[in-house]
Amino acid sequence: MSIEHITAKILDDANEYANDILSKARQEAEEIADKAKKEAEEIEKLTYEQAVTDGAVIKHRKNSVAELEARKKRLAAKQTAVANAVLASVNHLANMKSDEYTAFLAGKVAEIGVKEGQLILNAKDKATIGDELVNSANRLLKDGNLTLSESTMNAKGGFVLKCGALEINSSLEIMVNSLKETVTSDIVTALFRDYEDGYEKV
Repeated sequence: MSIEHITAKILDDANEYANDILSKARQEAEEIADKAKKEAEEIEKLTYEQAVTDGAVIKHRKNSVAELEARKKRLAAKQTAVANAVLASVNHLANMKSDEYTAFLAGKVAEIGVKEGQLILNAKDKATIGDELVNSANRLLKDGNLTLSESTMNAKGGFVLKCGALEINSSLEIMVNSLKETVTSDIVTALFRDYEDGYEKV
């Protein structure tokens, strides 16, 4: 075999070997590319799912916050409504007809049962019904010996009964507020029954 033939054989073998190497390299490259693509798709899928999950969590949190704020506002509205209802009750009592108001307060004095002492009223009531209230209360107490105090109190109405060091505060505000716990649910039901079925405790 001549040098030329040997050289040609070597070149042929080299080309065949090179082609084989390149073919395997291309196959490996394709496999790597396919694997990378699948991994990328999987990562993308996981990322999407995570984004959906995160989005759902964020949405749930925002809904929860919005619902909490709405509940706070409803509760605040109910508390305001109750406070206004209580104030309206105090004003209603304070603006009763004079004879009805006097009889109402005299009855409250008689319920206490203290027969000796002084009745302290606000300036308005002291001037308008003071003497009549004392007389009515003493009549209801049978042998009551209450007197009208020279002092006045700062309240919408009602009275403070002072007996020595003891003072019993029966102002209208105290009377109505003492009933607040009892009537709150009824007030809320009456004011909000057309807007919702359930009520938070006020």
